[in-house]
Amino acid sequence: MKIPFILLALAMSLVGSLNTHASDLRVCRIIFPERPKDAPRFAYLFDGKTSQRVTLPSMNFSGIIELSSGNLNLQLTADKIQDIKEVPAGSPALKIAEDIKDFYILVTTDPSNALLPLRMDLVAMGGGAFEVGQTLWCNLTDHAIQAKLGDFEFAVAPNSRQVSSSPLSESGYYRAEFKYQPGAQGEFLKITEQQWWHDVGSRHLGFIVDSGGELPKIYFYRDYR
Repeated sequence: MKIPFILLALAMSLVGSLNTHASDLRVCRIIFPERPKDAPRFAYLFDGKTSQRVTLPSMNFSGIIELSSGNLNLQLTADKIQDIKEVPAGSPALKIAEDIKDFYILVTTDPSNALLPLRMDLVAMGGGAFEVGQTLWCNLTDHAIQAKLGDFEFAVAPNSRQVSSSPLSESGYYRAEFKYQPGAQGEFLKITEQQWWHDVGSRHLGFIVDSGGELPKIYFYRDYR
């Protein structure tokens, strides 16, 4: 009878150790929606201790990137940093508070940066602000957006973000309707009305961007972590 008890205690200790490690882990993922063809596909992310090569994907998330603890001043560079004194002044930077453990880095173009024409913005996903099954919408346009996902209606102001609730209690198809108000003035016009698939086991990160044509473009990515 002692042996099973010892094994159970050992297993519980191991689970507790793993959970502690998971809670202490600092991670992020990168997304670069609408990446121009001439934009870099790779760069180096420096967190004050480590300079690691990262992908800058346009059609998906990057892999999960582990980072150092504490308050961070992330910097994106074209070349690997061997010494903190070598970080070029003016590199794209992003401050991350110590209590933010899990987040996305939204990369966009910044022609004004001569070192690396990119910009990094924080998209936090912890602290209950963005749960599994929900969608965080990033409106990168000057248009006001109205939407209906299933029975849930919401609005996204120009150049802002909004979380939408899960449209279904189980994975399946639902009706998605989007309208936009050009320049946030006048009448709302239809963008799309179609059936979409919802996965209740993942977070969704959605984007509304200018397409270069008359209607904004809408798409989202699923994060299954």
